[in-house]
Amino acid sequence: MRTSRIAVTAAAVVAGLSLSACGGDDGPANAGNASSSSSSTPAEGQTESAPAEQPEGGAGSPDEEAPDQGSAGQGSAGTGTKPERCHTDDLTITASDATVGGDETKTVAVTLLNKSGRECSIKGFAGVNLLSSEGAIPAARRDQKDDGTVLKSGEPTYFGIFYKANESGGSGVRIKGLVVTPPDEKKSVTLKWPGEPSLPVTDSPDPSVEIGPMGSVGQGG
Repeated sequence: MRTSRIAVTAAAVVAGLSLSACGGDDGPANAGNASSSSSSTPAEGQTESAPAEQPEGGAGSPDEEAPDQGSAGQGSAGTGTKPERCHTDDLTITASDATVGGDETKTVAVTLLNKSGRECSIKGFAGVNLLSSEGAIPAARRDQKDDGTVLKSGEPTYFGIFYKANESGGSGVRIKGLVVTPPDEKKSVTLKWPGEPSLPVTDSPDPSVEIGPMGSVGQGG
């Protein structure tokens, strides 16, 4: 009987030890699984956030288009550039009688021909002096407006010189030549006077010689 009791007791102890060992294994295993599960969740989240890189590609696209937009703007600005004004050396300047019929007021037409090989702009009044036996006679400007014009290469424009001829029978004021300075220029040209040989001597305050702006007369008056 005693032997049987010892055997039963020993069996019970062994069974208890087996149960303790199984429970210990379950605890650490479950903890390890929980840790592994929680650490894998952020890793999956980072992988899913990859689409956040798309804005980088989107921002790069406008930058790549910018040079095309800029070059288009520069092209538009280039086409709107105004031509340089006509300088004295760009022009062939001549003068001719342009009086029509028996007009009391006589006219000389001055031609300014663009010989520069490029377009140039011209606007306003030329400087005009008649060289006479009494000295230089400056021409007064008529009250006329000029919007300006662009002369192509080989294209002319004209302005008029208006004066009254000497019909007194005396010598009057004899004209020796004509000095013309294009608008906004300092260099002048001296031409032969093609009009009547003399102007009347007068004490009138009215100017004896007047000029119009560029384009104030056509070819031949």
